[in-house]
Amino acid sequence: MSLDELQTLRARIRELRHLDAAIGLLSWDEETYLPDGARRERGEQLATLEGVRHRVLCSDAFGDLAESAALAASDDPLVPGEIERLRRLRRIALALPDDLVRAFAEARSRALAAWERARRDDDFDCFAPALAELVRLVRERAQALARSCELYDALLDEYEPGMTRARLEPVLDIVGARLVPLIGDLAARTQAAAEPLPVARYGDAAQVELCRQLLVDMGFDFARGRLDRSTHPFTLMAGGSDIRLTIRVFEDNPLSALFATLHEGGHGLYDQGFAPELDGTLLADAPGMGIHESQSRFWENHVGRRESFWVYRLPLLQAAFPGVLDGWTAERFVRAINVVRLGVNRVEADEATYNLHILLRYRLELALVSGALSIADLPGAWNELSEQLLGVRPRNAREGCLQDVHWALGAVGYFPSYLIGNLYAAQLVETHTDGHDLDGALARGDLAPTTAWLRRHVHAHGHRRSADEIVTSATGRGLDPEPFFRTLLRRFDAVR
Repeated sequence: MSLDELQTLRARIRELRHLDAAIGLLSWDEETYLPDGARRERGEQLATLEGVRHRVLCSDAFGDLAESAALAASDDPLVPGEIERLRRLRRIALALPDDLVRAFAEARSRALAAWERARRDDDFDCFAPALAELVRLVRERAQALARSCELYDALLDEYEPGMTRARLEPVLDIVGARLVPLIGDLAARTQAAAEPLPVARYGDAAQVELCRQLLVDMGFDFARGRLDRSTHPFTLMAGGSDIRLTIRVFEDNPLSALFATLHEGGHGLYDQGFAPELDGTLLADAPGMGIHESQSRFWENHVGRRESFWVYRLPLLQAAFPGVLDGWTAERFVRAINVVRLGVNRVEADEATYNLHILLRYRLELALVSGALSIADLPGAWNELSEQLLGVRPRNAREGCLQDVHWALGAVGYFPSYLIGNLYAAQLVETHTDGHDLDGALARGDLAPTTAWLRRHVHAHGHRRSADEIVTSATGRGLDPEPFFRTLLRRFDAVR
């Protein structure tokens, strides 16, 4: 391959990244500031851009350039990895008809708008038709992408490359079987030891300022990112220097925004942490969403739930809300936030029960994709399974099947990534604390050493390595549930 051809390939890849960024930015706006009256037009805009992106990926010229690069010797060490990633993207694109790509983009916009209204009004019926259409298209995508008789594998593979039900379910079974008997004991112990936070009005503006300062301390670069509000917290990479985080704020509960900040901040640091030489390439991305979720869950659970973290942070919270938390110590505060409680909400769930929320969604997704569960029956099925797994029944659809945005975005197959991320995060924190005084640094308010360690061992690699390779290199082993249970029990050992 000549230098000119390599430069041409890189230019086409940059154009593809620019399209991804534009699509992402329109989607971010759709969930934050888009006027209600612009919903239909936004769906059409996204469909147009998705169609352009699809045609770029499917073009013979792009494929010829990629294969020419694959055959040629190159001094550029990034080329083989980029070619491998490009082949995967082209395989997916070539399997999907253009009209399905456009229809799926428009259906997502309709479903998102309907979900926003349904969640606000607690009215599942106004969401059901849009969800039914989107699930039908999800099934069509799965059929087009399927490489086996298991449709759900095709959806899993979009978020966890190479993952299958056959590999995933033994892990899910182990986690579920060990959690169910453990949670009863942990719930009894922690609820007996804890007291609720004072009932008060925790001002909106003060909460947001605390969240912004926390992100700064974590190392999030606001020259390359921003913090906004949305119905459901999320992170979006609209370019290597444009990382968007959103949170939601409740004036009766400051912990919701703070833990969402830790969670989304973990995602944001990952997206800002790829090695500089990957900028503009197909390797400036995480190799799967499980490893991405490991970063959010690392910060949320293994930093935010430690007593040492609140040694420094609690005085800031007390200063922001004078008179409300006077007399509270870090030890008392951590007992109040580390309560194991079987509840209906995933985002607000403690780290012990969280994975049961994932098992619930996984089982319902399988049934939706297979056709065994109809959209009309989803609220009832959700409530019954919630009672079976979590021992609690949602009072309404807002508390149940309307609480998450994922299905409204067509992200069926995503939820297992959270459980995988929980397991990876525990492995990473065990290794990190073996060689670093994490508690000492947190008590001083110094988050920089932890960010630097994650930059070096996780973020910088981008897509040059698989998720398993990254975790194995960092911790000495691949996906392993044992550290999750060790860290969980260690956190609650002192609670009697």
